[in-house]
Amino acid sequence: MNTSPAFRPLPSLAGARAEPVPGLRLQKLRRAALDAREAFVREGPVAAVATCDLVTFPYPAQFAFSGAASSPAPYVMLTNRMQVVQFVDREGARRTLLFNPSDYERGVSAPFYRALRERYGAFVSDKVMSTRHGSVQSHLAALGLIPADVDYLAFDHLHIQDLRGWLGGDGMPAYFPRARLLVQRAEWEVALEPHPMQAVWLVPGGADIPRERVVLLDGDVWLGQGAALLSTPGHTRGNMSLAVATSREVFVTSENGVATESYTPLQSAIPGVRRFAEHMGWEVVLNGNTREDSLDQYSSMVVEKLFAGTSSVEGAFINFHPSSQLTAHVMAPGLSPTIVLPAPNFGDVRPTPASRRAA
Repeated sequence: MNTSPAFRPLPSLAGARAEPVPGLRLQKLRRAALDAREAFVREGPVAAVATCDLVTFPYPAQFAFSGAASSPAPYVMLTNRMQVVQFVDREGARRTLLFNPSDYERGVSAPFYRALRERYGAFVSDKVMSTRHGSVQSHLAALGLIPADVDYLAFDHLHIQDLRGWLGGDGMPAYFPRARLLVQRAEWEVALEPHPMQAVWLVPGGADIPRERVVLLDGDVWLGQGAALLSTPGHTRGNMSLAVATSREVFVTSENGVATESYTPLQSAIPGVRRFAEHMGWEVVLNGNTREDSLDQYSSMVVEKLFAGTSSVEGAFINFHPSSQLTAHVMAPGLSPTIVLPAPNFGDVRPTPASRRAA
């Protein structure tokens, strides 16, 4: 395993998370999230970020809004997205991170989606219920990047991820010759030894990669100017969120929520969501396909909400951008997003000559 001394913790949040009483912990996290955001923004914007659509796929409607949405459709449609982030680290080097570079060709081997494919067949699964927008490889080529430009890979969580094609292992060559995986220790431990209730979402053997390619994280890390990974446990034990500061605002990305309105449910036009939030007294509505740590997930979503702040485009909504974005689709009546904010894009992603020379 690797550690990286170039990364430093964000202030405030770790201390608040140490509070053992969930209600008090949430109170402390509210203040800590605002303090951490202030420090994060003060250091200035990220060098560049580009958002790339990968694939639209079905996801059980009962999970998307914790059962709140009223629709006869069994599935919502989500569009998985990758962020290409370039930041300047503490040593002054420009680094490239791929956040959620899903290898969706191999991800369908997760038991949940393998069973779905067997139920509906290859044609319906591939041509009707899913749409491919582009691969990790094609998006990087369009941005003028080569595999050797990539320093780090990270995922908000490891559901339906197969890392072997990117980082090598199980007889496969590594597509990215230099990249290392940034992952929360709790997430990595589950990926290696999942409980049966967790295993349905994990690709068998998907984490069988060389251990020297893995950097274990324990909490929030400040990657460099304008870029951080927030520890946001709940959806999974080691869930984390990407935070990116531009010159105008802060973007936060994860799959704790499937839509921007998951963080402002009283603004939702999806039938049932607002009524559910009012009845329960919830300020956020969870993406609830796992029940391991729902209290933590709620608190993590509040942290994401406060760290992101409001959108500069639509001030009634939070500047949260799901890594798997709720998408309007004819097969999901009544389950279209109330609003889709402009995707996180800022600056110019460019090749890094130093990285190429090192490769």
